[in-house]
Amino acid sequence: MSVRVSPVSKLAAILIMGIGAFVLIGGVVTGEVASYIAGSAFIVLGVVLYALLIWFTKKLRREIGEIEEGQTTGA
Repeated sequence: MSVRVSPVSKLAAILIMGIGAFVLIGGVVTGEVASYIAGSAFIVLGVVLYALLIWFTKKLRREIGEIEEGQTTGA
């Protein structure tokens, strides 16, 4: 059985990082501290979401592999 990360979820995480970069660059240009914080927070959120997607997919793939292996060996 194939387990993959949803392309929509992956794209959403990447877009969140892109919005964060845009806000961070805007903060650098205008010199507003609130934009630094908001941009950095968005980037961190996007990276964390992307990492969670990858981690959850690997965990699910491993668990399904263990179940399929147990069924083929008759255990």
